[in-house]
Amino acid sequence: MIKRQTTINRIFRLSGIGLHTGREVTLEFLPRREFGIAFVHNGRFIPARYDMVADTRLSTQVAADGAAVATIEHLMAAFYYAGVTNCLVYIDGPEVPIMDGSAWEFYHEIWRAGLYEFPETGVYLKVLRPVEARHNDAWVQVKPLNTLDITMTIEFRPPVGRQRKRVMDAENAVSIINSRTFVLHEEIEAIRKAGLAKGGSLDNAVVIGGDSIVNPHGLRYKKELVNHKILDLIGDLYTCGYRMLGKVEAFKTGHHLNNLLLREIFSDRENFAIY
Repeated sequence: MIKRQTTINRIFRLSGIGLHTGREVTLEFLPRREFGIAFVHNGRFIPARYDMVADTRLSTQVAADGAAVATIEHLMAAFYYAGVTNCLVYIDGPEVPIMDGSAWEFYHEIWRAGLYEFPETGVYLKVLRPVEARHNDAWVQVKPLNTLDITMTIEFRPPVGRQRKRVMDAENAVSIINSRTFVLHEEIEAIRKAGLAKGGSLDNAVVIGGDSIVNPHGLRYKKELVNHKILDLIGDLYTCGYRMLGKVEAFKTGHHLNNLLLREIFSDRENFAIY
């Protein structure tokens, strides 16, 4: 377990295509002494924090002072799994690159850079009272627990159907980190008409056809789709600024509900404690 604040040991860069913009983007990762993860785009400082979230359509976007950075969730999950609490990310485009659709490349490069530990603590947010967010039949809730325990349930048309998975803290980390984003084939046209997914392809997303997976090599894991929803959830939860301790249960949740849950937690100081 991470006990103190940490940052990366050295500067490194990563480049790739933005899923929604289709633009080439370069990220430069810098060690940071101050607490938290933050982006710098167009000279603007943007904390990767729940209260800076400005858009949750198909990704999580943070914004400040007229600048915005979208699709941060996979990178945030990589920071969580790598144990990074402090980092500054310079980005020359409006969106974090999608890479292969998972968090693996981010995680691998952070791991290669290594960590530097500071003496300061205060890296955990412990949930003290049950909190939930709902919209129609979708919901996500968290209850007090001394570790992070996540149960995720998704429900889509066949061949996906209903999938459920439970993970405890860093359990099954590799399969979660390495699971790709996915889309139903019939939704692609509408998404692109909305000006999104311009950089999407079979190289960075799982496409679900009428009765099978369109990708030539199929799935990486039997439960890759529910794995990826857990990855998204962990990335979104890490925008609370801390490593959450609580029992999280989610049904058909998405970026919007994940952000609402954090806003509900922080709406009352009696809901949490920082360690």
